[in-house]
Amino acid sequence: MPTRSHFRSGARALFVLLTSASALAPTPSAQAAEEMTYTYVNLGVLGVNPVGVGRSTGVDVNDSRRAAGGSTTTSGANHAYSWSNGALTDLGTLHASPYAASTANGLNNAGDIVGHTSVASTEPSHAFLHRDGTMVDLGTGYGSGSVSSANDVNDHGQVVGVRAADTAAPRRAVLWENGSLHDLGTLGGRSSAPHSTESEAHAINDKGQVVGSALPESGAPLHGFVWENGVMRDLGTLGGNGEATQAFDINDAGQVVGVSQTADLRMRAFLWEQGRMRDLGALGEEKSSSFAYGINGSGQVVGASDLTLPGQNRAFLWSEGRMTDLNTRVTNLPGDVLLSSARAIADDGTIVGTTCSYACPLDKGAPTHAFMLVPHS
Repeated sequence: MPTRSHFRSGARALFVLLTSASALAPTPSAQAAEEMTYTYVNLGVLGVNPVGVGRSTGVDVNDSRRAAGGSTTTSGANHAYSWSNGALTDLGTLHASPYAASTANGLNNAGDIVGHTSVASTEPSHAFLHRDGTMVDLGTGYGSGSVSSANDVNDHGQVVGVRAADTAAPRRAVLWENGSLHDLGTLGGRSSAPHSTESEAHAINDKGQVVGSALPESGAPLHGFVWENGVMRDLGTLGGNGEATQAFDINDAGQVVGVSQTADLRMRAFLWEQGRMRDLGALGEEKSSSFAYGINGSGQVVGASDLTLPGQNRAFLWSEGRMTDLNTRVTNLPGDVLLSSARAIADDGTIVGTTCSYACPLDKGAPTHAFMLVPHS
């Protein structure tokens, strides 16, 4: 952990910045993307590791502007964190070791956070639920040597993620609900290959609809799915022969976002609704790639898109048919910071993500940190 004086001074600066931004009324999510501007907030790190590196990632945000993700600590391990009102809180691990690791993958409006954590020196990581200051092992449904990870939690406390009987066994999508664990199955495919994925669940909305990716009966690659009431539906593709698709998020209206392969073998962000998949385009040239990671209740989408060079992604907002580079919409973005990936967007338009981590432009050398973008009115 960082020293208290160092952490408090950083937290005070973040709190002042967020308070100033919050004094501005939240922007209605219907406002056009080209009109939206934001205040940038650096969420910081839990600590700088022994070789002087401090990194963090931002993965989710709720309607109270609480964020979650993972960060380095002074021991060098990565820990899950919760961020709220300028304060970064270490959620710890379930294994009492300075080298034990954890990371957060999702949170709900009650502040529940899910992810995965070390549980013992001789065991793989397990999914966790962090609620009211306590981290709970969600288990795997298997015995010793099994592994699991939680990726999202809705406002009813339903949790989705993946599990496997051991670290080499195929991974399967799973739902934790009321103390029980449910295997969500596949799109008809099975795999015997070591370390393969038969299905994985990425998100769940408040209606209990789950999205993720699963093997079809024809085999690899994975197809995006929406699961509801025990039935898994194939979302289709953007036309790629490989039919590779991943679904990453779903809102309460049943709109799904993710990435799918096109006929020219590009990976492009998509929006799926009412049985149809739409290519959201990209920030760069026609052959650029894009990935959609989050969607809010108004249908605003966030993600990452390259311009010309693979790896030099820029965070984007897609709204009302237009994709906008978020780097161009921030009024206080430091000159050495590149917003590389936006991972989640709250209903008021607040966005979280991560700054550039590799293949960064020479003039964008700031450390890789989680960020929050607070919308202006």
